[in-house]
Amino acid sequence: MKVFKRDQIFQIINKEREVNHLSDYDLLLCCAVCLFENISQREDKNILIVCSNSVSGDIGVILAELLAKKTSKEVGLAHFYWDNCNLKGLVENTNIKVYSSLKEIKQQISANNLIVDCMFSIELKENVFYPFDLFIDWINDSANYVIAADLPSGIDCDDGSVLFKAVKANETIAFQLAKPAYYLYPANSMCGKISYSSISIGYDSIASAPSIGQLYSYKNVKEMLPQRQSHSHKGDYGKILLIGGSDNYTGAAILAAKAILKSGGGLLTVMSYSEVIDVFKIVLPEAMTVRIENNLIYQLETFDFERFDTIVIGPGLSRNKNTEILLQYVLKTNKDVLIDADGLFYLKNNLALLNRNNNTIITPHMGEYQHIFPYNAKTILKDLADIVHIYPSLTIVLKSENTIMIDKNHVVFNDFGNNALAKGGSGDVLAGVIAGFYSANKQFESIVAAVSVHSLAADYWTRKHSSYSLLASDLIECIDILLADMEGKN
Repeated sequence: MKVFKRDQIFQIINKEREVNHLSDYDLLLCCAVCLFENISQREDKNILIVCSNSVSGDIGVILAELLAKKTSKEVGLAHFYWDNCNLKGLVENTNIKVYSSLKEIKQQISANNLIVDCMFSIELKENVFYPFDLFIDWINDSANYVIAADLPSGIDCDDGSVLFKAVKANETIAFQLAKPAYYLYPANSMCGKISYSSISIGYDSIASAPSIGQLYSYKNVKEMLPQRQSHSHKGDYGKILLIGGSDNYTGAAILAAKAILKSGGGLLTVMSYSEVIDVFKIVLPEAMTVRIENNLIYQLETFDFERFDTIVIGPGLSRNKNTEILLQYVLKTNKDVLIDADGLFYLKNNLALLNRNNNTIITPHMGEYQHIFPYNAKTILKDLADIVHIYPSLTIVLKSENTIMIDKNHVVFNDFGNNALAKGGSGDVLAGVIAGFYSANKQFESIVAAVSVHSLAADYWTRKHSSYSLLASDLIECIDILLADMEGKN
């Protein structure tokens, strides 16, 4: 599924209007029907539709008419500019109650109603203004269930920022097309559950339109998994060097290593300190090992990096001079490199080394990203695009509520996962899954598949367990079960 910015959406709608000779009212009705199909099936008896004098407000008025004529629900319209509404005639001969004074609107928002936010949707480009800032406060202060029409009012469609104030919805009914705001902070925390509903935009109009990025379904992820061939050997699925672990962070390296092998990595060598290697010999005998020696620079000068396809550096490596030296040497090789965790800490002072021929994958969470690059929530998509333009062989996996994956040719938003992943060790597992998948074919799609599988594993866990209780080791086992399901074995 494509993700579209505001102007791209308007272009698609205008094309659809021309091709199918649709009137403005036809398009408004299609949107209102989307909302009606959801709301009419709910048990709520009292519904308050909060409108502005805009396109979104007109959709709200048409929705009110549909609900009043086709259901037994009590329908109210909160419409401060009712005298200037072009669609006033629709509510004649209905039992719809219209509230246009501030006192009435405040009272009705506070009452026990299902609230439908039809104020601004994707139209808003500037800060919310009076009296709608008051309406938003009243809605957010109420205990009522809130449904947003296409996008919570007060959210910028393109960058996910809050335009002074924004509705915090329990659910957003999306009018067929995905918007960046659904997957960018802070908007993604204000949309609630997102349900897509068709407004009858044709496939050709969508397929031919430019977009800002992509979303992938479970079926897509299955198709992107690196394939294992009948006639193959361990070398066909990647020779991976994992540089990670230290005295106090043995677990991070073990989690990453297990995830590499569980996700199909062919041959794994772990380079680490003696105390870590001793543990590996017991808990993961499948991995070969190399001890980091006291004379590290000499060791690296003579070390045979050529026998590996992919190098992973960072999980549990700790922050010391050795880590920076290891990072510098690894980035000077002609091998693909994945940098995670402590490896990312020293990247800021070594950004010039990202100008390399081979691919580099970095997997920062938001705090690590801000340590490396300037951060502005309003311009994050542009900033990421600028970074991969400066470093054309770089792929960024920006971990957040909706992880963003970007290289010079792709932007992908991850729509899977949940807050069970907010637990130490889950990032180490992700680094391992990416390395395991990516080493098999060196494709961007394998990175997308890895992020998706990692998140889907958390979704699988929470179907039967508490989101509080997921451990990183549990996550690896869930990935195993999920991959079996994708192979058709469950």
